[in-house]
Order: sequence, then structure tokens, then C-alpha cells
Amino acid sequence: MSIAGLLTLDCTIIGRTFDGTIDAYGDEIGDETTVSTVCELQQRQRSETSDPGELAASTWLLILPAGTDIRAGDTVTVAGDDYELIGEPWEARNPRTAAASHIECTVRRTVGVEGS
Repeated sequence: MSIAGLLTLDCTIIGRTFDGTIDAYGDEIGDETTVSTVCELQQRQRSETSDPGELAASTWLLILPAGTDIRAGDTVTVAGDDYELIGEPWEARNPRTAAASHIECTVRRTVGVEGS
């Protein structure tokens, strides 16, 4: 079975592109595009606190089908939760066939302790 056959979670990638357009406040205006696909999401690290009003942060491994268009700065929604890409995605390849097998991304989710 291929890796693509193991990806069973539905997800939406929210991609952002910027063309240099600036709003009245001096902020760059981005265009958003959404693409639906499948993925696998596995937690890698978490930090929690018991202090009220603090944040809980977690880092995850996101695996997508080969050829998926995703870039640093994009957001991925899985099961209603948003995850932000950290760094560049990596297109993994099969060393035997040299064909791309999947894409691996590091993503982060940050929530208020009371809102998690």
C-alpha cells in the first residue's frame, strides 16, 4: 500500500499569497485560496501550563500526498482546529524509485488553556 492510501483525515489548506498591495494601515493585503485534501497528523511535542490565562502550544507532524501545493505561512484546518506551518515543507522521496512519496510539514497549534 502506498503512503497516499494511509492518509485518511480530511483537511483544508489555506494558502496566502501577497502581491504588494497595502491597506490604509500600511499592512500588506494577502489573497487566500483553499484546497481540500487528505492528511495524517501526529503530535510531536506539547507544552501546557496550569496558570489561568496562559497558552498551550503543541507541535505536530503533518503528512500530505506528494505534489500537494503548500508553503511556509499557510494554515491547515483538521477537524475544526487550525495549524500553522513552521518552516518549509519537505517533499520526501523513495530512494529506490526516486519518486516523491509524500510531503512532511511541521505545524503548530496554540490555544488558550481555557479554550483548548
